Amino acid sequence: MLRFPHALRAIAIGSVAATLAACSHMPLPSSLPTEKPPTKVPTNYDAYYGSPTQHQNGAARRDQAGQTTDALQLQPNAPQKYVVKKGDTLWKIAKKFLVNPWYWPEIWDKNRNLANPHKLFPGDILYLSTENIQAADGTTRLEPRIRVERLGNQGQPISVLANFLEWPRIMDETEIRNAPYLLESRDGHTLIAPGETLYARNVRAPIGQRLAVYHPDGPVLDPETKQVLGHQVKYGGVVRVERTNEVSTLTLLESFNQVRSGDRLLPIQKVHAELNAPIQYPPIKIRGQIAGLYEADYISADYMVIAINRGKQHGLKPGYTVGIYHDGMTVADPYQPRQGGMPQVQLPPEKVANAVIYSVGDKVSYALIMDSTREVSNGDKIGNP
Repeated sequence: MLRFPHALRAIAIGSVAATLAACSHMPLPSSLPTEKPPTKVPTNYDAYYGSPTQHQNGAARRDQAGQTTDALQLQPNAPQKYVVKKGDTLWKIAKKFLVNPWYWPEIWDKNRNLANPHKLFPGDILYLSTENIQAADGTTRLEPRIRVERLGNQGQPISVLANFLEWPRIMDETEIRNAPYLLESRDGHTLIAPGETLYARNVRAPIGQRLAVYHPDGPVLDPETKQVLGHQVKYGGVVRVERTNEVSTLTLLESFNQVRSGDRLLPIQKVHAELNAPIQYPPIKIRGQIAGLYEADYISADYMVIAINRGKQHGLKPGYTVGIYHDGMTVADPYQPRQGGMPQVQLPPEKVANAVIYSVGDKVSYALIMDSTREVSNGDKIGNP
């Protein structure tokens, strides 16, 4: 039983509820202003995402605003001589000499005897010097040059991206579905170790051939159009074909990630030509977005792989360096005219990393993050470096 004060409170609450219910069916007075969402001040930050620069015969580069850019700026502590070491990458070497390593091809000695400026061997000696270069207008200017003395040739040449051979691939869904697949290991182990026997179906490769194991990882969507760019498969390891039949016998030679039932078997990709593509500044305007992160859900860092929603159709090539840009925050402008709230202003984007493209498909490309000043997030923008 309610005591008197509680009864009054219950009556009062009931009265308020009834009044609110009645008001909900009443039209608002025409004189009462309706709340408007804050207006967004339009901004155009396209120039912040970089642009291709012009450079011919030592002429000064100019950006879209016509301002000269010092693209070939040397590092303050650039060595006069450097001996190539085992484990070096072209990016690492170029960074020793240049502030912007993607301009490496422009300082390579054009009179060199070597066919490829990116194919260096451990033991090779690089010499930094300056030479008189004739510009298009007939004038001459001093520019840095790198020449090489071949003393090494020890083992394999260095590559642009060196030890990152176990990368994801973008494939057509039908191509994945038609590929041979793993059934099980001989002992039914969840974690399959190198040396174990595996069984697979639809294997048409000859005995002794090696195949790559890939795990289907779902579609890659264009963050702008939401269209499917392709289906990603992740590298798992390498197997050797021992016997072929309706159910074929394989041996797992190496594993990079977990190998499991249902994984697909694909030809081993020969990526050495792409890995040796020279790092360079792209001569075209690039605008895109990160469509996915490899081996990460939300953020990536140096030497991690990103998928970009641009490819051959957009003029991309292996070796192109791109910049990764993070959108600025949206903030309120306290001094702009108000109409229903403070106008919202988008702050400029900021570059957070550089990446080198190493694999290019029709609509999507893969790139390796080379130097980041902060984390790289899914959805970050892609532009010129």
